[in-house]
Amino acid sequence: MERNKLLLFLTFFFAISASFIGIINIGLYSTSNKYSASSGSSFFQAAQVSAVLVRIEGEIHSGRSTYSSVGSETILTKLREIEKMPNVKGILIEINSPGGTVAASQEIYNELMHLRKTKKIVVSMKDLAASGGYYIASAADSIFAESGTITGSIGVIAMSPNIKGLMDRYGVEMRTFKAGKYKDSLSPFRDSTDEEIVLINKMLKDTYTRFIEDIAKGRNRTVASIEELAEGKIYSGDDAFRNKLVDDIGGRREALVKLSELCQYEGEIPLLEEKEDPFDRILSSISGKAMGVGLLDSSSSNFWQNNYSRVLVILPSAVKISGSL
Repeated sequence: MERNKLLLFLTFFFAISASFIGIINIGLYSTSNKYSASSGSSFFQAAQVSAVLVRIEGEIHSGRSTYSSVGSETILTKLREIEKMPNVKGILIEINSPGGTVAASQEIYNELMHLRKTKKIVVSMKDLAASGGYYIASAADSIFAESGTITGSIGVIAMSPNIKGLMDRYGVEMRTFKAGKYKDSLSPFRDSTDEEIVLINKMLKDTYTRFIEDIAKGRNRTVASIEELAEGKIYSGDDAFRNKLVDDIGGRREALVKLSELCQYEGEIPLLEEKEDPFDRILSSISGKAMGVGLLDSSSSNFWQNNYSRVLVILPSAVKISGSL
């Protein structure tokens, strides 16, 4: 009884706190002051010619971003806001991601290809910009990677566990009721049929082909040249440069110099960065602990198992994701 009262009190407290903070944020933050200077400028110079920094960090998925993953809805919202800012001439995208779901990666890629008509886009790769991360990077006018960056992994993977042998050993059966012959394809409780394997391989092939075609379009390369570099091969930054998957070796400094050049800005273009609301991080952390779970991190298999158990993912082949289709 006492425990229920405590939980009720905590729920009420967090709800009131969130509402109060939300009201304060509405007054303090608006679209006009959403971006502050990251380098070379103060916020009040935002009305002048500038560029905006956008980060792609963590696994890529549909919906809203968390503090350790990238939601396409969040990124698309940012990019569409930037499109409406006439004095923003360029976008610097920093990528540190192993990839993610197909549709989310495609959405961000397509939006960047659209923006490339009016804005200059440069990508700076960090530790990892592989598979879906590289998919997004290929939409930029220019790509920089560090020598030790891991990139490439142009491929599609779908995996599902098969525990039929284990169940048979202990005499456990799973009864399945379905309307539709292929509704339980990739069920972990039985072997896939030959017909199902054909269907799954066709789906993977279609997605893989589109992946390669989009990269070829973004990089202004032939499909054949990208096919030779694909098949899930992983490259260091130096190797990616030799194979023209990236344009140069360097980090933010070098990428910003290139972006300034593309924007025809004399000197280093002022770089604006979206403000992070510290209250959101605190509330997210508190709510996660209050519900008995931690914040999502890149090593959490529960994140994928609970949220993406039936989606196709674009990830390096070394990354093990159970139930990914």
